[in-house]
Amino acid sequence: MKFRKILIFGAIAFGLLAALLVLLSSLLSESLPNVLAPEGRDYVFDYVIVGAGTGGSVLTSLLAKHSNGSVLLIEAGGAFGLLSRIPLLTTFQQKGINDWSFLSVPQKHSSRGLIEQRQCLPRGKGLGGSANLNYMLHFDGHAPDFEAWHKRHNLSDWSWEQIRPFLAAAKPQTLFEIPRSYSKLTQALDEAEAQFPHKSWHFRRSRYCIRNGLRHSVLQQFLQPVMKNVNLRLLPQALVKRIKLSKSPKLRATSVLVGIKDEHTNKEHEFSIKVQRELILCAGAYQTPQLLLASGIGDRSTLAKLQLPVQHHLPLVGQGLHDHFNMPLFVSTGVIGPSLNQRTLLDPFNLLNYLSSGTGHFGNFGVVGHVSGHEEVEWPFSVTFFGAGAIDEGSLMSISNFKRAAFRALFPRYHNSSQEGFVAISNCLQPKSRGSVTLLNSSMRRNPLIDPNFLSSSEDLNCTIDAMRHAIQLITSPAFASLQPRIHWPRLRECANFGPFERDFFEHSPSDHYLECIIRHLGLSSHHPGGSCAMGSTSNDSVVDAQLRLHGINNLRIVDASVLPSPISGNPNTIIAAIAVRAATWILKSELQEGQVSLGL
Repeated sequence: MKFRKILIFGAIAFGLLAALLVLLSSLLSESLPNVLAPEGRDYVFDYVIVGAGTGGSVLTSLLAKHSNGSVLLIEAGGAFGLLSRIPLLTTFQQKGINDWSFLSVPQKHSSRGLIEQRQCLPRGKGLGGSANLNYMLHFDGHAPDFEAWHKRHNLSDWSWEQIRPFLAAAKPQTLFEIPRSYSKLTQALDEAEAQFPHKSWHFRRSRYCIRNGLRHSVLQQFLQPVMKNVNLRLLPQALVKRIKLSKSPKLRATSVLVGIKDEHTNKEHEFSIKVQRELILCAGAYQTPQLLLASGIGDRSTLAKLQLPVQHHLPLVGQGLHDHFNMPLFVSTGVIGPSLNQRTLLDPFNLLNYLSSGTGHFGNFGVVGHVSGHEEVEWPFSVTFFGAGAIDEGSLMSISNFKRAAFRALFPRYHNSSQEGFVAISNCLQPKSRGSVTLLNSSMRRNPLIDPNFLSSSEDLNCTIDAMRHAIQLITSPAFASLQPRIHWPRLRECANFGPFERDFFEHSPSDHYLECIIRHLGLSSHHPGGSCAMGSTSNDSVVDAQLRLHGINNLRIVDASVLPSPISGNPNTIIAAIAVRAATWILKSELQEGQVSLGL
């Protein structure tokens, strides 16, 4: 039986199970409460929030709870389906109706083993956004990241001590942590920590945003509990196409143009929504800059080339895009892990564990642990361990855009659906490469031009090579010996002059030239984009100020990953939620002050 067929069978079984455990009314778009039904007239709301992803969901929740004003949440998608709740089936959502399915522009310095050298860039489309499409991994944050914001970017309000309370408020109420006894791989990682006391490495088992075996994202934690609040309206399946600014008496966002397509005729109905207090963009690191540029807010010369009238000159909109870059390496093992493969998925005890307690291999995505280094290393790095032995060719090629030859070089045992093993994924936590988001034309219904510009900085290449060598130290350590690991160095025709040579399979010390070659061919996006509308002190070095307001437009904020001035040293989702909590406090404080002024206090 093919591996994909097994997964499909599991998807059907889990879908039936979820139907018994989860209230359908909370997951189906037609049952959403408080949906705004456009009736051919303009609407006015105090707060208009664009995008129901992590930032938008958290911000909407807090404003709906604590504000006296009216709140409208606009989302281009609808509700995610039932299968989005099943952890193991996460990748089945990619390239589906809840994925924007972006592709990067052809990459100059990387992605040579991908079709047209273009990276697949999934982004969530629907309530919950990418928090309902991601791998559910939680990260508490890393203090030096915020200290760097404080010192390098002149953001005095963003030190670690200042952000910690908001991280605590945003932290998921329930987390599932992979236990030490989960598999032989998790036990090996635990033993490796004791064997490397001289290294300043941090070992941690994965923690997931999972409750009772089901995905528990910002949608369940924040947005769903307030959906029936009387001051909140939802507008799903609606695309914001333009932002209108008014210059009198001072520059401010006054309305947005929204388009809704008729599902039967495909005709678009457009109407305006007026903004009384604030417009908050939470459309993500790709679509927030796209919307600003399409609205004539950006670099004057860029807008002129697109023949777009300039509403506000802000030169760095869409610039400074950053993302983590992953280099996977497949390792087969000579013992039963167990890892994700046909044997595991067909094991009735695994299914019983999931049905009875929501645990076992069906109750997470298979990422079991991480090892990172920050201190005493030239470049901060991370190695993630994904406990999958059998990699389905069709599924992974579809969501990664690999050429067939490149995929088979990376996973030479793709044909063995019972293979035991794992994938060691190396990356640089603070990449220096910067890309951009620009427009092909002014239509918001056309995808933006996304250029991550991976590996444009030589430092990122050197950092990734170092991270791979750290991974090899771990895999070849005594702690991993009981797994009988075999590292499968990819045999790429384009890299044959550099390796792998026979000695590389025994010494595991291939040349830097070989490692550079496979990294430039086989590396993949981590799907952690940020920085395209970064925070800073002035419009010359950033797009928003320290309180996330667009420079020069005080009632227009951005609350999503695009504001990150530099990368997060881990999975950014909980950090974005914390930023949204902090933004809500500023907005509510401003509302309170306005109320006091109007009362003459």
